[in-house]
Amino acid sequence: MKNSLYAALLSAIICPGSGQVWLGKKWLGWGFISVSLLCVMVLMNHIISRAQVIAEQILAGYIGNDLSSIYTEVSKAALDTQSTDLSGITWLFIANWALSIATAFWLGAKQDKQLQTKTAD
Repeated sequence: MKNSLYAALLSAIICPGSGQVWLGKKWLGWGFISVSLLCVMVLMNHIISRAQVIAEQILAGYIGNDLSSIYTEVSKAALDTQSTDLSGITWLFIANWALSIATAFWLGAKQDKQLQTKTAD
C-alpha cells in the first residue's frame, strides 16, 4: 500500500494527525491531534454540563421520572440554537479532520515520489 493512502487512512480512521506522525512529521501530527482533543474536550464538557442540569431538574421534580419526559428535555437541549460557539467548535473539528486527511495524503504522496526516484536511480 502506498504511503499516501495509508497515511490518509490513519488520519481518517484512527485520529486526525496520526498519519502525519506515522510519516515522521511529528510536530504537524501532534498539532492536529491537539486541536482535535481540545475540540472534543470542549464539546464533552458542554454535553456533560447539559446532562447535569437535566439530572438536577429530574431530582428536583421539575421533570418527570419517565422516559418520555426525559426524552423531551434531552431533545430540547439538543435542538437549542443558542450555542453558536459549539457550532464553531464542531466545524473547527471537522475542518481539522479534513485538513489532516488531505495533508497526510499530500505528504505521503511526496514520500512516495521520493521513493520512486530513489529506486529509479
